[in-house]
Amino acid sequence: MLWGLVAVGVIGIFLGFRFRAAALIIVTAVTVVGGAVAGGIGSDWHRLLSILLLVVVLQGTYLLGLFLCVIWRRSMSREQ
Repeated sequence: MLWGLVAVGVIGIFLGFRFRAAALIIVTAVTVVGGAVAGGIGSDWHRLLSILLLVVVLQGTYLLGLFLCVIWRRSMSREQ
């Protein structure tokens, strides 16, 4: 589970730095479907909470990547 969180975090930062909200929506859907498939069939609370945690980490790191992109672009424009 920890490596899944790290992978989703890295993907979220990359999405925020490079892509916009449409890509985030698609990757969020893929994360939910992937988490459901990896967890098996059924509605176990632990599985639902782990999928929710993955989505929250993805969206939070997307915002972090977006923030880093804004700071980087501002610093690049000040240098020129």
